[in-house]
Amino acid sequence: MTTRELLVAALNGDTPAQTPLSLYHWMVPASGVQTDDWGMPMPLAVHEIFAKDPKGGAWRRLFDQGLGICQHCFPIKHIEHGVKDTEEERVEGNQHYRIYRKETPVGTLRRVTLNDWHYEDWIKEPQDYKIRQWIVEHTELVPKYEEFEQTEEMVGDYGITVITGSRTPAMSINIDWAGTQQFCLDVALEVEELFDLYEAQKKLFLEEVRLIAAGPGRFVKWFENLTIRMLGPRRYANLLVPVYNEAVPLLEAAGKRVMVHYDGGLSIIADQIAKAPFHMIESLTEPPEGDMMYDECRAAWPGKVFWGNINVGLYYRSEVKLREAVIAKRERAGKKALAFEISEDLPENWEESVPVVLQALQEIG
Repeated sequence: MTTRELLVAALNGDTPAQTPLSLYHWMVPASGVQTDDWGMPMPLAVHEIFAKDPKGGAWRRLFDQGLGICQHCFPIKHIEHGVKDTEEERVEGNQHYRIYRKETPVGTLRRVTLNDWHYEDWIKEPQDYKIRQWIVEHTELVPKYEEFEQTEEMVGDYGITVITGSRTPAMSINIDWAGTQQFCLDVALEVEELFDLYEAQKKLFLEEVRLIAAGPGRFVKWFENLTIRMLGPRRYANLLVPVYNEAVPLLEAAGKRVMVHYDGGLSIIADQIAKAPFHMIESLTEPPEGDMMYDECRAAWPGKVFWGNINVGLYYRSEVKLREAVIAKRERAGKKALAFEISEDLPENWEESVPVVLQALQEIG
């Protein structure tokens, strides 16, 4: 079977002939410097990766050995009408600030990075939620379905294309706009403006879901990046589960399967995940990043697909220890409905360690 066929089998919930290993397209060092509408590196066709390989064929060898590539396709463009976007750079000694502004008729939002690291979020006070709500209510969604076929041609038999949508409303406000600290405080205080924004974003999110349902592709991902111990089970039940219950059936009716990017602790909402309608948990990671072993996950969610992230620290172990760890993970998770991936950080020693993982998976089949 090709790498693509192995991944498709696993993500469909079947039992692939061999457990596949893949990585995100932007982790390949040969990726281009151009970014898409979401600020992510533009994908390259696999043959372009080989041609630009800075390691003299190392990537070709890995792909030929069975490494897969997950190409993300963002098929819905967001056009913010009435918003003026500006960017300013300021240098103070060794400190390099980059200041982004969104100017609207109802006010201006500002975000700041320091030395290319997060420094200041867009939303800092209740009025900022209203500004963001105005932006949401003046956002037009435009399908770019043709990009799916282009991406499929790029990846060929070396992997699959995953349709990527916006985060669900609460997680978008948390991660993209307010930051976890501000978001959690305002949720706890039940700031009215936050919940007004939530309703506006939910309306836009469901509009996007309907457009994705009408377009091509089989697998859909939401990059939730959930931090459940900050949000809590009750808020998960109130803010995330209802959206899943409304959105997933729309995609399921169109023949699509949905995955959520959950890479942290999940044990305190294990029962809610079991009832949630999404089909896959992507980037599922065992301790220390997560808090559940794969056999515990399988017992809790027997009907879901696991696209499991192998802890990056394991790649720095000896060849014997890394091989043992990978085989143990596969044994805990089982072979059915399972794929592995590199979804958080590409290990610095990838050229030496990734072949060990691939060889171990080939040996156990």
